[in-house]
Amino acid sequence: MQKLHEGKLPTKDKPVREFIPDTVCILMGMHLGAPSKPCVEKGEYVKLGQLIGEPVGALGLPVHASVSGEVLDVSLKQQMVAEPAMCVTIKNDYKDEWADNLKGLGDVETVDPSLIVPAIKAAGICGMGGACFPTHIKFAMREGQYCDTIILNGAECETYLTSDHRLMLENPERIVNGLRAAMRAMGVERGVIAVEDNKPDAIESMKKAAEGRLGVEVAALKTKYPQGAEKQIIESITNRQVPRQGLPIDAHVIVLNVGTAAAISDAVSFGRPVVSRITTVTGCVKSPDNLRLRIGTSFHDAIEACGGYSETPGKLAAGGSMTGICVASDEVSMTKATNGIVVYNLEDAKSFDEGLCIRCGRCANVCPTGLRPYLMKPYCDANDLAKAEKYDVMDCIVCGSCSFICPARLWLTASFKNTKEKILLERKRRSGK
Repeated sequence: MQKLHEGKLPTKDKPVREFIPDTVCILMGMHLGAPSKPCVEKGEYVKLGQLIGEPVGALGLPVHASVSGEVLDVSLKQQMVAEPAMCVTIKNDYKDEWADNLKGLGDVETVDPSLIVPAIKAAGICGMGGACFPTHIKFAMREGQYCDTIILNGAECETYLTSDHRLMLENPERIVNGLRAAMRAMGVERGVIAVEDNKPDAIESMKKAAEGRLGVEVAALKTKYPQGAEKQIIESITNRQVPRQGLPIDAHVIVLNVGTAAAISDAVSFGRPVVSRITTVTGCVKSPDNLRLRIGTSFHDAIEACGGYSETPGKLAAGGSMTGICVASDEVSMTKATNGIVVYNLEDAKSFDEGLCIRCGRCANVCPTGLRPYLMKPYCDANDLAKAEKYDVMDCIVCGSCSFICPARLWLTASFKNTKEKILLERKRRSGK
């Protein structure tokens, strides 16, 4: 059996270092749902944490300035998404003066629980493990639904990334406070911080921070990819399975990333929105590191903060090698979900032509969801959305395991990801939303 190259060694022992750029270019569509609407104009002065994008639609989220300074531009720019997207560019004056209207609610253990979810939404918090799903929506229960367990995902099983690991070592109290806020908002008595057992220092750090905190426990998970996927972590902790095409809440669980929990703590205690996050910058850079970056920092600036390229770059990705998204250039900006910037050299970036499927079944053997990728792929390639959906492409968690193991080098994961997006767009078109 092939084993993943974790690639975490260069950065796992590197303490978080803050880097603040001269300018930020902040995307209005950093979350699932409609992009936010800019509410500032070119030439306007903004403060740190000031609202610069108003939410649009049911899944909308506010967007905030990650630096103080002058708005240089409000326009469409090419980012990580396919089409040019609306962005607000701000020149940093380095004063870091916070907006006047930001006010915390106080201690997470005494705050009125009914105020917690509105504070999460106002802070613009979305999944910071890469999913980008608006966090406040996870707390909205439909009739008949209930939650009895909140799981914080600290597995960080993705290759190359160590940002969550460093957060658990350096700011464990923020993580526990965020979990307690989420538990009190939902009236949940059990909160579990789940960490893979290849991070014993993080496990100990979280156990120490959780001592004496009502209902909070720390679970050591077996190190096995993709242990950090929602469905897998739920089954490991609760022994429950999320039903086909279901959501975690259907198993009575809410899953949050540890970074999301830390952001919840900041929002509830201090009223501060998401203006920065820890991002691992690694691969072919001279000094791989874990940087606290302001939202909207360009990949170029982040790489330069790590000494620049150590080799001629062949490929640049947001995220690790299994689930990361390749970007067209280093001029794109990082978002709330950018947990890693990984640079590959020319050799690692070699592209291979697809071979012919030999029906070996290896893709099915490694699929953590029990799918049959070899059956799904032909329909995805033929753009037969109905047949692809019939063979459960929507249950694909896009973990990359099938592509990794395939001897024919079929582009399985990319095909499934693109097909899922097409199906969702078609559903949206049919509903008229």
